[in-house]
Amino acid sequence: MSTLKQIKKISDLNINIELIHELILKFIYVHGTLKGKDISDYLKVPFSIIEEELQLLKKRELIVISGSSQLASGYHVMDFDLTQKGRDRSREIMQVRSYVGPIPVTIEEYVSVIEQKIIQSRKITAEMVNAVFKDMKLAPIYFSKIGPAINSGGPILFFGEPGNGKTMIAEKVIQAFSDYIYVPYCILVDGQFIKYYDEKVHKHISFETDDLRWVKIKRPFIVVGGELTLPMLDLVYKDEFKYYEAPPQLKANGGVLLIDDFGRQLVSPKELLNRWIYPLEKKVDYLTLVTGKKIEVPFNQMLIFSSNLKPEQLGDDAFLRRIKYKIEIVSPTLEEVRELFKAQCLKLGISYSEEVFAGMVTEHFVQPKRDFRGCHARDLLGHVFDYMSFYNKKMMLTKEAVNFACNSYFSKFNKKAA
Repeated sequence: MSTLKQIKKISDLNINIELIHELILKFIYVHGTLKGKDISDYLKVPFSIIEEELQLLKKRELIVISGSSQLASGYHVMDFDLTQKGRDRSREIMQVRSYVGPIPVTIEEYVSVIEQKIIQSRKITAEMVNAVFKDMKLAPIYFSKIGPAINSGGPILFFGEPGNGKTMIAEKVIQAFSDYIYVPYCILVDGQFIKYYDEKVHKHISFETDDLRWVKIKRPFIVVGGELTLPMLDLVYKDEFKYYEAPPQLKANGGVLLIDDFGRQLVSPKELLNRWIYPLEKKVDYLTLVTGKKIEVPFNQMLIFSSNLKPEQLGDDAFLRRIKYKIEIVSPTLEEVRELFKAQCLKLGISYSEEVFAGMVTEHFVQPKRDFRGCHARDLLGHVFDYMSFYNKKMMLTKEAVNFACNSYFSKFNKKAA
């Protein structure tokens, strides 16, 4: 079980007191007059932890109790504002460290917590894999490969023709991991702030943890595609805020990082693959601060590549041997396509017709020498649904609707000969 140390006193934070004082001043500087409890909520610590610090800042004439709140009982409900001295000090701090947010955790704490629940620590069974993929019509041969690959926690390459479900399969992988991890709002390393928690990719379970600077989340699933460049895999410095944004592979620690449409990035596959060789081998990554200093961080996620290219087109043996599993997702057979159509018709409430299906196969696949794809049932029946809905017709598979779907969906590049 991954556990967090309960914060009972200021020293439990392992953060320099002056830095905490700076954060308090910056919060008041940015937000204006704040109650004591509001300050502790922003910092993500219990109020009892910072009460003495507020008293100390008051004695140093950096903050003042504002207005009639002096009559209130307890610092937690009192209003605090900056003195002129405090405002001047805050401006100085903002020029150097303008980060305003929760108190960070140290890089050492981050490593300790994230390594308690690395992705390889979770055992995956056949029953779990079957449950995850129950709504996908996958041939049994795929289960014999995908199950052990997920259980290994190591890198996987899904490759094959487009439209056969590689990305969908990769997206399903994370569902096999139903437990949780903790991630921090912010990490402090070498005096620098790295913003970590990202609500767009980190799906929270609870914000109420023993140490409020951490969020309890589902194991993350992060996708980067054709937009990926090498600079995106390093720390991104936000000069206006004086903090760094964590790169995708760091945010994905404890979960899955999918490199989708691999081989179509602006950077060459070889350059991108070379970037991963050392992290895959040593399970650590090195990121660069604006000072030029390199910092070591964990590389503890499942790395998945999804590509329309063959493995030999992507890299040499030195890299490919580091990818434990290379799984080709091939085009479905006629019988598999039939089952996909039946299942999708049931899902959309469309009455299935074997006669119409057979006619579609002959006219739109056999005659034009067009290959089947795993996505055809979903895409074509989506067009059928749109057509029948627009003309307010009964939801059933008709030749008219199927011809509309195929003629509006297919083009020359969908043919095998193209």
